[in-house]
Amino acid sequence: MLYGLIVFIAFLLLGDFLSALLAWPVPGSVMGMLMLFGVLVVRGGISAPLKQSSQGLLPYLPLFIVPASVGIVNYMDVVREEGLLIVTAMVVSLAVGIPVCGWLAQKAMAHKTGGRP
Repeated sequence: MLYGLIVFIAFLLLGDFLSALLAWPVPGSVMGMLMLFGVLVVRGGISAPLKQSSQGLLPYLPLFIVPASVGIVNYMDVVREEGLLIVTAMVVSLAVGIPVCGWLAQKAMAHKTGGRP
């Protein structure tokens, strides 16, 4: 389990480093997650220690949402001014994202079953 946690932290730190180095407007944690995803795709799967670590962290996933939710309080003036635009963006992204995810899931399942629905 320790090996998996070290891998997660290494990708987090690498993502933070690249985000700061390149000055991209993407958080380092997101860049690290994308790099980890790329490595897992290239390798063709998840190693046992990484899977064990991720399953150990899974019950604590709701706790990771709390800081982001509390952080909104720091930007209440922006929410008051741009609330309608924020809600509109959320509704539009859901209206587009949910059908696209469903379509991609159907394509992935058809590909996995050899073209059968």
